[in-house]
Amino acid sequence: MASRYPGYELRFGPPMVPVVRTLMIINAILFLLQMATKLAFHSPLVELYFGLTPELVFHGWVWQLLSYAFLHGSFLHILFNMLSLWMFGSELAEIWGERAFLKFYLFTAFLGGVCTILAHFFGIPQGLVVGASASIYGLLVAYAMTWPNRELLVFLIFPMRAKYFVMIVMLMVLFAQGEKVAHFAHLGGAIGGFLFMKVYTGWKNTKASVPTWSLSRYLQKRRFMRYQEEMAKRENAKTKVDELLEKISKNGMESLSRSERKFLNDASQKYFNE
Repeated sequence: MASRYPGYELRFGPPMVPVVRTLMIINAILFLLQMATKLAFHSPLVELYFGLTPELVFHGWVWQLLSYAFLHGSFLHILFNMLSLWMFGSELAEIWGERAFLKFYLFTAFLGGVCTILAHFFGIPQGLVVGASASIYGLLVAYAMTWPNRELLVFLIFPMRAKYFVMIVMLMVLFAQGEKVAHFAHLGGAIGGFLFMKVYTGWKNTKASVPTWSLSRYLQKRRFMRYQEEMAKRENAKTKVDELLEKISKNGMESLSRSERKFLNDASQKYFNE
């Protein structure tokens, strides 16, 4: 719904992007499969095999570090995550490209799983973890870093800048109570979102679209830095040589120390015989 003010647009959610739609469909199908197996076998078989259980990962079930992110514990759980994926992920997928967005989604999910495993390893018990929340919190961080001053309508009533909204959400998660809250998965996803943004957009310019790292640009930069260093060495050597030549003109060659003679000889061969 457009506004009468130029350059201002009011709408509920962005257009759907294919990669976001595909992820939502996969999550929905797997959630229905979860419900069906619970009804058929009276046991959460899908969660037991594909949810994240630290003890099983330590015994080789490493696929759980990613598969957990496509399962959910309840209808409200998947509803909140899929709405967030659509509303915050679609615009990021548009500016990054679908392949980069998918990498981001899987990376933040994986890091959420890794943080859960580390917490368990260091003595903080972690139960069965399911849900796309790690990726969602990564998306929130990336969204706030990309458009920090964009206003969001919280509960469709309160306007709030994206950066403040994400800060509040993070604090709510940090202080949330209950054994079923996967604090470390959320934390890992948020950290993953931050790191991904910094790696792909640079430490200063976080508003640009996601570029790819270039080996040729890196090598060119290294060559330029070496050239600058060499020029600085030449300038310093020239200044020192001028000082030694002045000393020789006043007091003779015998006034130079052994190290000064060596420096003069080396500098003349390296810098002044071209």
